[in-house]
Amino acid sequence: MIAQQSWSLKDCLKHAAENNLTIKQAALNTSLSKNALTQSKLAVLPSFNTNASHSFNFGRSVDPYTNTFTLDKVRNNNFGASTSVTLFAGFQNINNIRMSNYDYLASKYDTEKIANDISINIITAFLQLMYNKELVEVNEDKLALSRLQVNRVSEMVDVGRLPKGNLLDTESQMAQEELQLINVQNQLDIAFLNMKQLLDLDASYSFDITVPELSIPESYAVRNSEELYKTASGNLPDVKSAIAKVQSAERSLAIAQGGRSPRLSLFGSIGTGYSDARQKITGVDSLSLVPTYSNYPFEEQLEDNVSQSFSFSLSIPIFNAWQVNSSISRAKIGVLQSQYNLQQAENQLRKQIEQANADALAAHKKYLASQKSVQALLESFRYTEEKYNVELVSTYEYNDAKNRLFQAEADLLQAKYDYIFKTKILDFYTGNELTF
Repeated sequence: MIAQQSWSLKDCLKHAAENNLTIKQAALNTSLSKNALTQSKLAVLPSFNTNASHSFNFGRSVDPYTNTFTLDKVRNNNFGASTSVTLFAGFQNINNIRMSNYDYLASKYDTEKIANDISINIITAFLQLMYNKELVEVNEDKLALSRLQVNRVSEMVDVGRLPKGNLLDTESQMAQEELQLINVQNQLDIAFLNMKQLLDLDASYSFDITVPELSIPESYAVRNSEELYKTASGNLPDVKSAIAKVQSAERSLAIAQGGRSPRLSLFGSIGTGYSDARQKITGVDSLSLVPTYSNYPFEEQLEDNVSQSFSFSLSIPIFNAWQVNSSISRAKIGVLQSQYNLQQAENQLRKQIEQANADALAAHKKYLASQKSVQALLESFRYTEEKYNVELVSTYEYNDAKNRLFQAEADLLQAKYDYIFKTKILDFYTGNELTF
């Protein structure tokens, strides 16, 4: 992509989607939300842990398997496994999964919104480039015409048909147009720099844009704002994100309310151990009735010392410094805030659509009016130029007609790209692809 010298709008949008750092950061936030969703699902599973220990006791100590005092060095080994699971906690785990899912959806929609905003900025910059390139061409044509006029007047001054003042006026006009051309060229350079910054390209990178063929229809059909709003609210991530955040806040409230419910948990464990101080009775002396001992093998102790347990735990909240009630109050406020944010997002979208619809209609009317103005001024300029060629009008009148024509052409260009931009905004609201 970097080696490409001529970029279309599609190329610019693709490059931004793949390389824009803001989009990448938003995608990372979405990944974090997805990880939180996965963790919330795994939280309902039982926990399972194992443990092992190896210890030496020196001096007087109690052997845990003989319950006798010993002064010898004692080696102990313990092995165990435990598990626990929450059987009921006011459906907090289930609501936490749902809340995490809505948070994940909201994060996805927020990422889409950031990508859409950047796409709109790129389209704006692309249209600005197209406008500036055409404006440079208009000013170059205007300057070329002035140069021809200077040459013509100079020849007439040389043969004495016109006074030298006419030549000076014409040269002054040409100097002003050279300055105007420099200004619009500078604006074009700034427009390219702005596009490079949007695309995160180095300022020294040289590229051009592929200008598409665009046509403006003679008639414009006003779209129904209500239908546009219904379509946009179903397509655009702005309202979707606000809805997901309302749903997340409602699940957060349910989690807080679950804090009032009893909590029932199940615990289970299994363990065994070994002590080298423990001996195994192998028999009893028939005369003294004194038991005889031998070493207790490691494997046999592990088998004989196995212990198992399981238990239920029931916790009933009675009073915990009003923490549960405070959490519920905060969650209720969070629900109201998210609902207000949703209403604001819906109202903002409706206003933007109504404004965009009105702007597109006004831009089309302005374009048609500018087009008529250019056509009228073009005929007027041709008539003035014919009279100027036979010296029936002054240089001032000729330059005035020319300036009015080229200003009208510049206004037509501005109206043209303003209309294209407004229609692209409407296409954006209807979910159409943002391209030409």
